[in-house]
Amino acid sequence: MFCHHCGSRLSEKFIEDRNRLFCPACNHPIYENPVPSTAAVVFNEKNEILLVQRKVEPKIGGWCLPGGFLEIDETPENGCLRELKEETGLEGEVHQAIGNISSKNVLYKTVVVMGYTIKNIKGQLQAKTDCLDARFFSLEEMPLIAFRSHQIIFDRALKLKQTQTQSQNNTYPGRSKFKPQNKPDWGAYVITSGSHIKMAENACKGGARILQYRDKTSDRKVMLEQAVTIRKITRQYNTLFIVNDFIDIALLSGADGVHLGQDDIPISEARKITPPDFIIGVSTHSLEQAIIAEKQGADYIGSGPVFATPTKESYVPIGLITLKKVLETVHIPVVAIGGLNLENIPELYKIGARNFAMVRAYQTNTENVVREINKRYASDPAARVS
Repeated sequence: MFCHHCGSRLSEKFIEDRNRLFCPACNHPIYENPVPSTAAVVFNEKNEILLVQRKVEPKIGGWCLPGGFLEIDETPENGCLRELKEETGLEGEVHQAIGNISSKNVLYKTVVVMGYTIKNIKGQLQAKTDCLDARFFSLEEMPLIAFRSHQIIFDRALKLKQTQTQSQNNTYPGRSKFKPQNKPDWGAYVITSGSHIKMAENACKGGARILQYRDKTSDRKVMLEQAVTIRKITRQYNTLFIVNDFIDIALLSGADGVHLGQDDIPISEARKITPPDFIIGVSTHSLEQAIIAEKQGADYIGSGPVFATPTKESYVPIGLITLKKVLETVHIPVVAIGGLNLENIPELYKIGARNFAMVRAYQTNTENVVREINKRYASDPAARVS
């Protein structure tokens, strides 16, 4: 009769249409069956996703999929439908199982979340048990999903929905369709630094066709907030948005893709957790690495450092000769990077480079620098979008 989390004496409280043990100190019910829980993925006819706003901890005020713990006497499918009705007033039928995700929980250490897509929805939508609000969101306007497990289930369900319908439209938030075989010429490949949001806005105003958010100092919470803001800016200008290193930040912000280093997660593993048409770029530092990256499925590569640069002090510059070999060998877009500036870009252009990534050179007078590079060296912007 004591809380296994804080040790306080338990009482009884009428919660979710039944009497449950309740810890006044933790302000949380003690479930009889706390390990298995469910999450319901519900799309309406407008392809909007149903989310609920939590009224209780954990993640109070956050948005997530409808769901909760199973009762001892019910199947996961029945439990999922019960939670859906208790939280939103809607009823439906289980369509498909999406998968089981293990998730950490403050009270119960580990929770297994079982995701299901729901069809044939009926009833009047209203926020009910444990919910401050319940509503359908368009994919472009949906808030961040508070639970990692729910985000994974949502991503899987969306990917499955796209595959089953064989839709030609990419419905993931803000993502542009990209065909690396077209070998688009982006011209200015802008990598943010310093005031990331302001730089992104200026770059887009200047006509940047692709922009990478690269932040080596901020904590992950700040990074996500900045990425979400930059996603909104790039969407407004139809600019491809890439996040450096962090797949989770890229997915949560609705970015078009991620740029990975040689020591990051392999491309094959990244493909398992990312939606269709998700762009994966890879940094390469030799002809051999460039060839391998293409074979492994990279959509584009960064090749460099071409010249010595303080941002890559530990790498030996590959020089113009190696860059030329890379450009002539691989069949996907190549972005030249490392020590580039307005004075040496013409040398790279002469050997076939058409995409120029810089950090320092874009920091000052960003809008005009981007506009000048694209005017001189980039092809028709329509080449990158179908």
